[in-house]
Amino acid sequence: MNARHFGLLFLVCLVWGLNFVVAKWSLSGTPQIVPGFEGAPPLFFAFMRFALLYAFLGPWLLPFPKKMGPVIAASLTMGAAQFAFLFLGLNYASPSAIAIVVQLAVPFTTILSILFLKERVRWIRGGGMALAFAGASLVVMKPAEFSFTAGLLFGVCAAFMAAAGSIFVKQVDLKPIPLQAWMGLISAPPLLIASLLFEHDQLASTVSGGWVFIAALFFTVLLVNVFGHGTFYWLLRRYDASLIAPLTLMGPLIGVVSGVVLLGDPVTWQLVLGGSLAIAGVATVAARRAKTVQPETVLQKPR
Repeated sequence: MNARHFGLLFLVCLVWGLNFVVAKWSLSGTPQIVPGFEGAPPLFFAFMRFALLYAFLGPWLLPFPKKMGPVIAASLTMGAAQFAFLFLGLNYASPSAIAIVVQLAVPFTTILSILFLKERVRWIRGGGMALAFAGASLVVMKPAEFSFTAGLLFGVCAAFMAAAGSIFVKQVDLKPIPLQAWMGLISAPPLLIASLLFEHDQLASTVSGGWVFIAALFFTVLLVNVFGHGTFYWLLRRYDASLIAPLTLMGPLIGVVSGVVLLGDPVTWQLVLGGSLAIAGVATVAARRAKTVQPETVLQKPR
């Protein structure tokens, strides 16, 4: 990989990593910047994200996909459900820990591929999966209380939904941009319904965020989705997935560092040790999977 393309990949990972902090700001509020802004409701924030995504990518809906079933299933899992759980998790947990936990999407995808696509796993990938789960469990669990934090469990659910969606994506006959357009269209309505049922004062909460909330929303749609995913797939067409996939682990590392530096997330031994084990395990699984999985389905994890 030449220096220019590596620089592009680093920018993608930088955007993906910073997105954990940007989303946390949007959900928890920024009273030090915008007085009175206490954060947007998680489900409503997810709805606005997909509504804006559709607003930008709507022209790419046509032509209609030949099989709508997988598109709907992928949108409801990888789209609506994944981001509902992700933003709920970020609402209650630190972005550093969430950035580690959501990497479980990779071993989850491998497990689902074994169950539903009859893929085979050798001992190296199996060991990587065990290492990833052990590391993530260390981040999620409080050993002194032998309990789990609710926010991080939401993160685990987000990772599982991303993995389930990747199974459906394998059956979709669409390129990445049209697929994202359909995800925006299909994901927005159920998220709006869920927000109306379980949240309140959505408009007042978001309007109070002013330009900060608008900037965060555009960041997560234009930079994370349009630029990030678009550039990622462009690079996958030029380089082996076995090279690209492990390098994307710069994203969660940047997420952890950003959470510590920008938000003051605590650096505990659990986060350091568990995060190191989880990322090492995910790197092992990703590098081995990349030899057998199509580029469009590699590392379909939460951003």
